[in-house]
Amino acid sequence: MSVMHLNEKLQALIEQQLNSHVETTIMKRGWQYYMEGKVDSANEGSHDHLYGVVKGSDLYAVILDAGNLRYSSCTCPYMGFCKHMAAVYFQYCSQQEGGHSLAERSYFKLLGLSSASTLLKNKPAEPEVLPPVPMIAEDPGESGTAKEWLDWMQATHGEVWRKCRHSLHALQPLLSSLKGLSKDWKKPLQRLHWSTAILFVLEQAERAINTVDSFSRYYHEMSFIRMAEPWVEHLYTLISELTPGQMESAEEAWADELIAHVKVWASGTERQLFDWEYMYMAFCEKLSENRSWYEKELIAMLELVKQEAAGEVNHAFLHTAIGMMYFFDMRDEQAIEHFELTSFERSQKVMYPCAAQRMQEEKWPLVEKWMSFLFERVNHVKNGRSVGPFVTLCRRADLDRPELRVWTDYMTQLLPHSYSELSDHWLDQKRYEEWADLQMLVGARPEDVGTHALREIAKLAPRALMPLYHQSVEASIQTRNRQGYRIAVKQLKKLEKLYKTDKDASRWEQYLEGLVRKHQRLRAFQEELWKGKLVT
Repeated sequence: MSVMHLNEKLQALIEQQLNSHVETTIMKRGWQYYMEGKVDSANEGSHDHLYGVVKGSDLYAVILDAGNLRYSSCTCPYMGFCKHMAAVYFQYCSQQEGGHSLAERSYFKLLGLSSASTLLKNKPAEPEVLPPVPMIAEDPGESGTAKEWLDWMQATHGEVWRKCRHSLHALQPLLSSLKGLSKDWKKPLQRLHWSTAILFVLEQAERAINTVDSFSRYYHEMSFIRMAEPWVEHLYTLISELTPGQMESAEEAWADELIAHVKVWASGTERQLFDWEYMYMAFCEKLSENRSWYEKELIAMLELVKQEAAGEVNHAFLHTAIGMMYFFDMRDEQAIEHFELTSFERSQKVMYPCAAQRMQEEKWPLVEKWMSFLFERVNHVKNGRSVGPFVTLCRRADLDRPELRVWTDYMTQLLPHSYSELSDHWLDQKRYEEWADLQMLVGARPEDVGTHALREIAKLAPRALMPLYHQSVEASIQTRNRQGYRIAVKQLKKLEKLYKTDKDASRWEQYLEGLVRKHQRLRAFQEELWKGKLVT
């Protein structure tokens, strides 16, 4: 077996999902399967997926979606995350550099323990030596500019990131003290100062994450991002409270310097902890309320396009930002032209809100353009994280404009990835025949469908369920074993109730007579029919 270099991002994503959603019992059974050599294969695929095959009572195919575990699947009968999925993950770990010991460390970490090999290697940590704290010069005050404040923060607090090797707790008191320096300022300028303080603290976190060793980086990233969430949310709140049309010259200058500073981070091509591109676009959306600012910034961004060929600008950021600028100005076709030049995986999170906003505005010709554009890309990628948001938009559009069949066409073309959303949608809309046809298309049996749904349809539209039960009865008979025949008889009894609810007893008798004749050579099946009192 060849040894591969560990995809640490994939491992970290999966372990985070396992910690959140998987029971310890399942984890232990998966480990046992791995140790017994029951995993035939475990391979890394595209879009943070693992694929594998496990030998149980049968061969089971496993797909692990590291980004969202609920989109993972296994062909075994167990509903939810199963031992076969855990076994595939441990096998994947064992195939990397480090072999079985890496899989063992991961297993014990998920159980909240330490493996023996890890304990033997651990040594007492060296005490951390921090540089001396410099003398703090007087701050620039209310008359200072954004650049002067950022320079002062860097000069006086620029080494705080060194205290953040394992957490960002050292940054919380720093942020509070920086905000306190402007507590008596006028509110408009105070918002800009607080925004500057938050951005400085986020920069400190960016510096801190780069000191973490590569094996631990992804675990620290998750921890850092979670702790910084309130700061980032506060930043977006402060941005939303800006009043571009009422800004004084000092405020406008501060905002210009601040957004230029954020743009530098957003334009970077190195790996980053926070979404600086999204911060930049949040500033742009708000400040674009001032038309002169909007035109000046758009011209500046378009000028950067000329530098793109020289590799001086982040390609994805540049076209995503320009696309959003055009969207703010209701120039959707030009926005879409620039989004076409970006990576869909990276920019989709800003494109879905564009389509949703046009729906809310009831600009349906523009909605159709956005949805057509999005469908081409979602259909090409076809993973749960892309299909889910798109189908949610389709459901919303189908509620508002049901006469346009395109929304249903999009959802059906994305099967099986859209199955869950489409099934719920048709059930909510009481489109029972289409719902039943969908279950038959994907091979679902009545027992796979929610009991509440079956009761509702059996009461309101029993005829819609009949084909589903017919299919299920035949599938159970084709198993050619006693258990399958018993299941078939149970389904027949439910089918009989549907015919009676539909007041069509004669059709039921014809169907049952035909079924008995068709399978008259199956003696065991005939016995089960007799035991179930379906025949005399």
